[in-house]
Order: sequence, then C-alpha cells, then structure tokens
Amino acid sequence: MASEDQHENALPLESFGLTAVPASTHNLAWSPDAELAIGCDDCVFLFIPEFSLSGTEKAKNRGAVRQYNEVALRFPSVEHRNPELNRPLFDLVGQEFPDFEYVPGGGGSGVVASQGSSMNHLVALEWSPCGLGRMDRSVLAVLTGSGAITIYCEGASDGMNAFKLRGRNARTLRPWVAAWGVGAGLLLPIAEGHEEQYSKEYITAFAWARDTDGYGALLAYANDDDEIVIISVQSEHDSTATQGDSGRWRVEEVTRFAAEGPHPKGDPTDPDYSPSGSSFSLSWSPWLKKGNSKTSMVSYVAKNYIGFRQVTIGSRRRNMAAPEVEVGQFDCNGVCQYLAPDAFVVWEDLIWTVGSSKVCRGLIATPAKVKAFQVPFGSQSGPLPIHNTDDCGTTYPDPESGGPTQNPITGLIIHPPSLSQTTSTPSYSLVRLSATHENDAWYQTNLPLPPNPEDGTVGPRWATEINHIIEHQLPRAMAYRPDIGDDSAESEEGSEVDDDADIDAESVEGSEYDPDENFAGVDTEDQVHIKRVRIWGMTSSPGGGVTAVFISQHSTAWFGRDTYAGYKCRVLFGRHDRNADRNEEAETTLSMKKLSTEARLWEWMYGGGPPVAGICAEAAEDTERQNALKDHFAMVGRTQACSFCDLPLQSTGRSSRCVKGHVFATCASTGLTILTPGISRTCSVCGSKCLKREDLVSIAPHLKDIIADEISAEQCGGCGGKFIN
Repeated sequence: MASEDQHENALPLESFGLTAVPASTHNLAWSPDAELAIGCDDCVFLFIPEFSLSGTEKAKNRGAVRQYNEVALRFPSVEHRNPELNRPLFDLVGQEFPDFEYVPGGGGSGVVASQGSSMNHLVALEWSPCGLGRMDRSVLAVLTGSGAITIYCEGASDGMNAFKLRGRNARTLRPWVAAWGVGAGLLLPIAEGHEEQYSKEYITAFAWARDTDGYGALLAYANDDDEIVIISVQSEHDSTATQGDSGRWRVEEVTRFAAEGPHPKGDPTDPDYSPSGSSFSLSWSPWLKKGNSKTSMVSYVAKNYIGFRQVTIGSRRRNMAAPEVEVGQFDCNGVCQYLAPDAFVVWEDLIWTVGSSKVCRGLIATPAKVKAFQVPFGSQSGPLPIHNTDDCGTTYPDPESGGPTQNPITGLIIHPPSLSQTTSTPSYSLVRLSATHENDAWYQTNLPLPPNPEDGTVGPRWATEINHIIEHQLPRAMAYRPDIGDDSAESEEGSEVDDDADIDAESVEGSEYDPDENFAGVDTEDQVHIKRVRIWGMTSSPGGGVTAVFISQHSTAWFGRDTYAGYKCRVLFGRHDRNADRNEEAETTLSMKKLSTEARLWEWMYGGGPPVAGICAEAAEDTERQNALKDHFAMVGRTQACSFCDLPLQSTGRSSRCVKGHVFATCASTGLTILTPGISRTCSVCGSKCLKREDLVSIAPHLKDIIADEISAEQCGGCGGKFIN
C-alpha cells in the first residue's frame, strides 16, 4: 500500500501474485490475528504476517521486502479423512466409537452426493475465533466437495519451527495438522440429552459463531436434509506434547433443528421452478449479554427465505465441560425474498438500542442485489405458515429493482459503524464476480465521499488497480497477435513469474526503444480492451481498516485454457478513505473492540489505528500492572549473576550484561535475566523473550501463586502478543 498512509518502518503491504485455480467464491479470509487464508481448487494458501518494524538503512539495503512475502504454506485439502480421526473425541467424553463400514465418498440424501463424490474441491473456508489453537490462536475450518468439514490447526512442534528472518526469530507454518472433522462419515459425540441417530451427513455450509469471551466456541453447519446442527468446540494444548500433536479436543453436537423455511422446494419440471441453496447460507450475529447468559441469532438461507433463530449460551463454565445451549423453538424473525443460488447474509458488528429493544442490523445479498434488515433480540413468534412463493411475490426477482442481475456479489463487508451518526443502512462495500470495461457496477459502496474527491483517488487502491487492468487498450491489429494477446501460456508453464515486474515508462526512457516503430502501419484509432477480471472474494482485516480482494486476470481477445497449471491470480490490498473529522472517532471505535495484539498492531501499521502499547514508540512505557509484576521479582533479580563468570548483571532494557561483556536476554514479563537456553519463549510480535511458567516456579517458588494468576503461558508479558509455538 505504498500509495496510502502507512508507517514508514512497517513492511510495505503490496499486492502479490499466485498461480492458482479458484474453484469457488468467498475464498479469502483473514484470521483474528491477521493470518491470510486463500482457498483454491484443491489446496489452501496460508500467509503469516510479519510485524518487524525495522526501518534502518541496513535493513533497507537487504533488498525490497514486503508483507506476506516470506512465510507461507500451501497444503492440499482434498484428502478423504478416515473416521478414525475423530476417535479421540469419543474417548474423551467416554462414549463408544460407532462401528460401521466406512466407504470414502458419498453422504446425505442427494441423488448424486449420496452415492459418491467425484471431486473433493474446496467449497468454503473460515477462521474460528481466537482460543482454540495452540498459543490461543485460531483454527481454520475447510469445507470440501465431499460434504465434510476438516479443522486444521497448529500442531506441537519439535522446538525448531522458527527460523531467522532478517535477524530475528519468525514463526513458520510447518507443523499444521488436521485435528478433527465432521460430515461424510466423520461422526461426532452427542451431548447428553441431545440424542440423535448417527448418519453419514453431507454438509452444504457452515459458520463459526463470534467470540463468546469465555463461554466456549460454537460451530453451526447445514446439511442437505435442511437441518442446522450446532456443535460445541473446546480444546486444550500441552506445551510438552509430542511433535505433531493436535491437542485435546472436546467436540460434541448440542442441538439441531429443521430449517426448511415456509416455501416448498417445488418440482424441477415446473416452469416457475428456480434452483436455490447456498454454500454460504449461515451467519451469526454479535452476542448480547443478558445477566449470566449470552444470546445470538444465527441466520440461514432457505428457498426464497432468510430465517433468524435465537441461540442462548448459559453461564460461564470451566474449560472442557459440557455447555448449556438453548435454541428457540421457532424462528424469531424471517424475510421472504427472492434468492438465487449462493445468497448470503452479513451482520453489522454492533448491537443498537432502539427504545427499549436491542436491535442488530445486517445486509442480505440475493446475490444480485443488497437488501438491508434489522432484527430485534427477544422477539417471539410462532411457526410460519407454509405458503407458495406466489403468495408472497417471491417467485421471480423484482423487475423494478434493477441492477446487474447476471453479475452476482462475491464479496460484501460492513464497515465499522459511526457511533455519533446513525444511518438507515449499514455502511458497506461490495464486489461482483465479473469486472469488465462495460460493467461499472463491479464495485459499489455507500461510504461518504472524502471532502475533496478531486484531489486524489476515490476508493481503495485495489479498485484503482482493477480499473487500470480492465481499461487497458491496444490497437485491434496488435491485440490479436498471439505474442501479445495470449498470456495464458505463461501461467500454464507454471514458472515463477514476478508479477510485480510491470513495464515502467521510465525504465525504457533513454533507451533505443521506439514505440512508433512497433505501431508502424497499424490503425491506432481502432482500440480494443484486452483484459477482464474475475473477483473471487473480498475480506476485511480484523479491525476493518484494510480490505483485500482475490482476483484472476483473463484475456478478452483469446480463449482461456483452464488447466491445473492455474490462472494468473493476484491478491490486492487497499484502505477506504475516512473523512478527516472521523479519524479520531475511528480510532476510538477501534480501541473499543476486543482485538488481539496482532490485530491492533496490523491496524496501526496499515489501517490507521491507534498505537499499540509495548510495541510502538508512542506507547512504549510499561503499564502499572507490568511494573507491579516486575516489582515482585526485583529481589530475585538482584541475586542473579552471570552464568559464565559469576559477576553481577546490569539491566540495559531488553537485555542484561556483566562487566566482562556477556549479554543475556531479559524476560519481558518479570524483568529477570534469562541465564540458560530452553527456558523461555519468543514473542511473534515484538520479539521479546519471556520465561516459561514452569521454569519461573523453579526460580522463584515463593511466588508460584502470582505466577499462576498473572503470567500467561501463551502471551507475551511485554506487548500481549502470542508466542512462537
């Protein structure tokens, strides 16, 4: 994002290229810790953010380095998992593992899917809230064409899963493993009181509930029998586990309910029949705290209907204990609306108070157009009467609505709301699948214009980049020359092409290149556009300050060749302009959100967020709590001596040294000197080292209660960032 505001010491957030075969839309997702996942035909790409803030000339001379440039992982997602993968889930809760003959492929009640799955391509992916993975990180759920969800997480390492990146330890993605799965023969334990017959389900969509802040994690999925199942997910991880261990997981189904909607599916031979269904049909609203419980609404897409079902979690419970989940008997609200395939719902991340009611707003993507809605919490309604779509006027799309009905929405984000100014519709931005020079509606937003739009580019940088691609023209005689118009062979060969090596006019200035010679005898008046773009997905960073899109470029002059070598794809980044008088309010809104240190630092680096305590120079001082904790260990620190010469140590900030020059790192949590290797962990954000809790107890046994209560085993005591595994 060189053209947009970002801190000069941060790595530049620039677009990058991939050779991939996108197979579905909505295939781009940011984790709560700014890890970027991209789903393609048969694999997932993972990119780890680099939070290095080194801006010295020495670092700059090592070459151009950009964000998401060096730490990445590509792993296949097409494997049919054996049911034995879930056996530890049954052993943990003391249930007998179902004994059945497993045949890979096939599940559910569909005519084709029940017999087998010829392809197991990636359909959807989504990150969980923080807390389920090692070091309190997120896990990645991947839905494939076999109708199964597989959970990928960071496994226990051999202690060598970090490498030196520009002089500091950096986290790698080497030890990622499949922890468990559900669907297509992967069965789960059933919570007590929710007995259901085991079946080989075919899952069509899923969604993680938002962070419950200590009430446990919930995952909802829909199957092809028009049922929605809610499962409870909890985990524990041991720092001494063997390499590749995925941890202890308690995963059990807690409830399921029918989600057929009020409209019959109809007969495919009926002239008025239209297909329905969506791989992105589920979505969760924010949680509303009521006393000791929390309530959310899960939205689902049925035949020309959006339903809202209320879900309540009981009081806080100890970890790895069965949750108390209660689901409304009927939908608390619903909307009859014509819906094409792959319709979806997006919720605003805020609960409004309207009179005496708590209301949550959102947007429905049909997906040809956007429709706003708001639903109050606590509303009660009976079962909806079954009726035909002709009765509610949803058999066909509204002809007066207009808009590009043949260009579906593939990405929709709701921007952080303004707390001082309410609007009837949430602020949003959307992208559509196809972007061409004849289609002006591929990017839409209702954000207000900047004060002086003529002074600069309106909209995020990625929108400008896409516009430049689709508006590029060449004379017709040149556009249809094979060596110019057909660039698919370049990607088919699979060579590592540097997509950033664009031709710059300045690079040929002063050379013998003569543009008039290439155009000699060519009619330059007859120009044609040579590129079109498909936008597969759009996502926003955890704090909403940065957006990213995943695109593929195609020739308009030559037929494309769809091969496993992949398309010429790119991931583009950008920021939405904020009015100057809203900057302070935006920072306040961001600081109010409960974000991880990684997310807050990302927003400070690229999204215009406030400084982060413990990392940024503007907020580098220790807090009162940190100072008080270090005071407890001050007496122990005075007794420490150099492990080589036994001389006293003098603290110099993040390190300590003796008079002979022996240097040791200093624990960011306690201020103690780390005298021996293997007793500390390294922060993946600030690079500081912290003593392990078990080693702290051996150093200061009289402070074991303080160590247990105030020192985290997963997070840095200096900045709050997560340790390298």
